[in-house]
Amino acid sequence: MENNKKNDPLKNNNKRLKYVIYTILGVILVIAIWEIISFSTNHLFLPEFFNCFGNAFRLLGDQSVLTGLGYSTLRIVISTLVSSVIGITLGIFAGYYDGLARILSPLMTVLRSFPTIALSLLLIIYVKNFSLYVVSIVMLPLIYETTLQGSRSAYSTFERDFLLEGKKHVFTNITKVILPLSVGYIFVGLFEAVGFGIKAEVMAEVFAYDSNFKGMGPLINFAYSNGDYLSLMSLVIIILLIALILDLILRLGSKKLEKKLGISVEKKSMFSL
Repeated sequence: MENNKKNDPLKNNNKRLKYVIYTILGVILVIAIWEIISFSTNHLFLPEFFNCFGNAFRLLGDQSVLTGLGYSTLRIVISTLVSSVIGITLGIFAGYYDGLARILSPLMTVLRSFPTIALSLLLIIYVKNFSLYVVSIVMLPLIYETTLQGSRSAYSTFERDFLLEGKKHVFTNITKVILPLSVGYIFVGLFEAVGFGIKAEVMAEVFAYDSNFKGMGPLINFAYSNGDYLSLMSLVIIILLIALILDLILRLGSKKLEKKLGISVEKKSMFSL
C-alpha cells in the first residue's frame, strides 16, 4: 500500500509542482528584500538587483573574471575532495570505535571554533595556496560530524549483529553496512560544508596580498577599493550562481546514490535541509 503511494505519478507530479512553486516564491522573496533595502538606502551600497544581475552576465565576458572564477571554483572543488576524504574516513571509523571519536573530539572542536579570519592571516604568511588549507579546515569538521552521526546511528541499529558476527570484521562491517547507511548524513554534511567553504574561500582570497594571486576575492577587493558597488555585488551574484550549481551537482549525485544503494539519502533529522 505504501509503495503504491510512493509510485503514484499524480502524487509525485503534485509534489514536484509544489517544490517548484515554493522555490520560485523563495527567489521572489530574496529579490523583494534586496530591492527594499536598495531603494530604502537610495542605492548607496546595494545597487538595484536587476542592474546587478545583468551586469553579472556582462562581467562573465571579461577574461579576468572568468580566470578568477575558474581558479576559485577549482580551489573549492579540491578542498571539498580533500576534506571529504579525510572527514568521511574519520567519521566512519569514529562511529565504529567510540574511543577514536573521543580522541578526535577536542581537535574537531578547535577546528570548528577557530576564527576563519585568523586562520587566513596565519597561513597567508607561510603557505602559497593558503586558501586551499583554509577551506579544507573549515569544511572538515562539518563533514566529519555529520558522518559521525550517521555512522553511530548505523552502528547502534546493528550493534547486536556486529557483536554476534564479530566486530573484528571491520572492512566488511563498514563497507557493507555502516558506509551505505551513512550516505544520507554524508551528503547533508556536504551540502552544509560547500556553502561554508565558498564563503571561506572568497574571504580568504580577499586577504591575498600577492598581485599574481587569481580568484574572485581579489576582484571583489578591487571593486570595493574603487567604490564600484555595482561590480562588487555583480561578482557576489556570480559566486551565488556557482554555489547553486555545486549544490545541484551534489543533489543529483545524492539521487544517483539513492537509486544505486536502494536507500533514502534524505534523513529526517535535525540536520535535514
